[in-house]
Amino acid sequence: MSNITMTNKIIHIHLSSWRYFAALALPPLVLIFNLLFSAGCVLLMGLFFLTHYYCWRLWLDERLFKLIESEHDLIEFDNGMAHFWVNRKRNTRSLVERWSGAKAIFFKAIFSLLALWFVSSCMVIYQTMG
Repeated sequence: MSNITMTNKIIHIHLSSWRYFAALALPPLVLIFNLLFSAGCVLLMGLFFLTHYYCWRLWLDERLFKLIESEHDLIEFDNGMAHFWVNRKRNTRSLVERWSGAKAIFFKAIFSLLALWFVSSCMVIYQTMG
């Protein structure tokens, strides 16, 4: 098995965790509905939507990385993407650059989920104390 194939499989496994991130973002949604007309609700909603945006990006990358089998597929892949995303036509990025971008989105999803849970926990403690 080539190094590219193994790395693609590892990336795919990590990108598949979008399901868990999306599921873990649901309990704070209950708190959002509980605080519906307060300032804290706006912050929680923003973090909730940010987390789900990153989940969508992970889901999209998971599916798109399945299409790339080798470095030779990149030009054809970019041409296909250019048909949908009009301003997408530019220099072809290497697989390493694409993996690096997917890794950045993965960690942004983790951090936004942690921020959502931290703010939710603070809101619950604040509600309980006062």
